[in-house]
Amino acid sequence: MSLFETDTNVFENERALMEEWVPDRLPKREPELEEIAKSFRTTIRSGIEPKNVLISGKTGQGKTVTARVVLEELHNYCQEEDIDLRTFEVSLKDVNTAYQSVGKILTAIEPETTERPKGLSLTDLNERMFRRLDEIGGYVVFFLDEIDNLGSDDDLLYQLPRARSNGKITNAHLSIIGISNDLQFKQDLSAKTKDSLYENEVHFDPYNADELRSILYDRVDTAFKPDAVDDGVVELAAAWTAKDTGSARQAIRLLHEAGDIACVEGSDIVTEAHLDDARDELEEVNIVNKLKDLTINDQALLMALAILESRGDTPVRTKEVYSEYKRVADAIGTNQLTSRSIRDKLTNLDTYNLAMTHKRKGGVQGGDYYLSELRVNLDSLLEGFEHVEEFDGIVQDVDTFSRQSTLS
Repeated sequence: MSLFETDTNVFENERALMEEWVPDRLPKREPELEEIAKSFRTTIRSGIEPKNVLISGKTGQGKTVTARVVLEELHNYCQEEDIDLRTFEVSLKDVNTAYQSVGKILTAIEPETTERPKGLSLTDLNERMFRRLDEIGGYVVFFLDEIDNLGSDDDLLYQLPRARSNGKITNAHLSIIGISNDLQFKQDLSAKTKDSLYENEVHFDPYNADELRSILYDRVDTAFKPDAVDDGVVELAAAWTAKDTGSARQAIRLLHEAGDIACVEGSDIVTEAHLDDARDELEEVNIVNKLKDLTINDQALLMALAILESRGDTPVRTKEVYSEYKRVADAIGTNQLTSRSIRDKLTNLDTYNLAMTHKRKGGVQGGDYYLSELRVNLDSLLEGFEHVEEFDGIVQDVDTFSRQSTLS
């Protein structure tokens, strides 16, 4: 039999299990849909400048797909009502400076630009961006995914919302929908940027087991043949994922992998045994996906914890983590966070189930303090970091990098 043939096919529409697939309805996210949509109602009613929206929450909570649904409906409505509106979705996943982000936006709004411009000053790039936006005119909504990658280099997030009032543009009305996986992202922003950006905040809480069951049953009805998924598979997938991250994306990926294993084994039904095998196979993949969802500074902080654990120094106090983090940040060439934001970042890693931070009483010798350590296997984490290009030099020889710290 060919490598590409299977004895059975339990799938009816396998695309419904892909990350880019947009369902006809979004179960359990109706309040968030309504909250995002209301930011644009005054524009539709009265032509008033649309509000900026910051959407926050852990990865896999439906933030991106919810924003896309709102923008698609907004775009269709404006076409019917002859309202001049353009939307641009820009992922900031691979950028971490204002310069890079403006270049990324230019590739979205200039049809002739396919690569980020180089060799120009940030001032020149901004002028070029605003000139093009005035050519477009009307209402322009930027959907900036993974906005937290900008960290404290937030000039773009100040410039865009204030562009019209600051005289940078005259023909266009701009607004931003920003998505952040980092729950502490806004604490790193400057005061002027917070004032410009946070007109409406929408937070997505993690899905619980009941909500995940509802989402998975919808996907099963669309993606699988009738009666192809055994009783208990959805219940178990929802329970596992709710205990881990509460991520619908993770739960759907788990279900997809279980279906693929069933096909390879020649089974007409996806069973709990297939789901168990899928969970084992996806363990390392889950770590890689979680790493890719983190900001570069969160990744550096996690690598610092990994180095400390490799020396047997964990659980470790926050100030020691910060000291190691600065070495990692220097090694990969990223801007360092301040020490006061490190505990919040460690809490963010805790929400991803990659690290844990717990409070200890200082007793008679001092005040309370915090200890942090990895929540995942060190070897599995380092294997995951092999898929993150910026850390190649450290991952290849963690022991040497660790010894350099003890000698410095």
